[in-house]
This record gives sequence, structure tokens and C-alpha cells, in this order.
Amino acid sequence: AALDLWRSGARVTLVHFGPTFDKRIKPWVLPDFENRVKEGSIGVRWNARVAAIEPAAVRVTASGGKGDERLAASLVYVMTGFAPNMTLLRDVGVPIDAETGVPAHDPETLETAVPGVFVAGVVAAGFDANKVFIENGRYHGDRIVARLTGRPVPPAPKLSAELDT
Repeated sequence: AALDLWRSGARVTLVHFGPTFDKRIKPWVLPDFENRVKEGSIGVRWNARVAAIEPAAVRVTASGGKGDERLAASLVYVMTGFAPNMTLLRDVGVPIDAETGVPAHDPETLETAVPGVFVAGVVAAGFDANKVFIENGRYHGDRIVARLTGRPVPPAPKLSAELDT
């Protein structure tokens, strides 16, 4: 999702709890991501965690007590990975369907019932992790950026009956 947001015009800084890229990243995605980091197009804070999301910034804490860093941010995309922790969405007030696990959101823009909070990737499908994949979730960034910039939301691509969300 970070690559897709960057390609859609967002300035991206990844805050990752580990020391390097996860080896489970798809092999066709990793080189592109590594190159965007190497060239400075996407920033990374390794061995760090988001400590607080403030109105105009994100406070990042490096592991090992190396202190806090405050990153200016007008928007924050919280990407929790393949097995997302829904607690964060609940904590900010996003209703989640108890039966399906799907967060209440507009399927066109991916904005949740809480204005300014969006879902992207597998979290949009709730408990059904077999509904959103890289192949169809990669367009979520375009939809979110379109909503934020006031551009028309692009239509969802038709991939196959099995992958349509």
C-alpha cells in the first residue's frame, strides 16, 4: 500500500518495528520498495513505533530508548499488515460488524464512518482474508488519494470474478 500511495502522489514515511524489510514481502514488490527507499522517495524509520498521532504530526519512538522524533504529517495511513489489529479502528470509533469483521466504510472511497479515517488492503474485508490481495487491493491507494484531493474516484478494475471486491 505504501508504494501505491506514493505512486498516487502521497509523501510516504514508513515506521517499522523491525530492523529491515520483512522477508515475507512478495519478491516482485520488494525490489521496487527498496529502490524507492534508496532513492529517498519513501522514508523509513527502522526499529521504531508510532507513539502518538497528533493533529499535525506523528510522534515516533525508536526502540532501545533512543528518543522520540516528531514527523510533520497532514494525514496518517495506519497499515497494520496482513493480520490487522482491529483494536486501533475500534479505539478511534470505527464501527466494525461483529459477524463479518468489516469496518463500516464507503466501498468507493474507503473512508470509514469516522471522517478522515480510511481502510485499505485486507482490513477492508474484515475476517475474510481471501477477498483482498495485492492484485485487487493495490488500487485502494488511488481511491483514497482521489477522495482526499477531490479528484473523481477511479473505477475498480475488473480482474476476475474471484478477486472482485
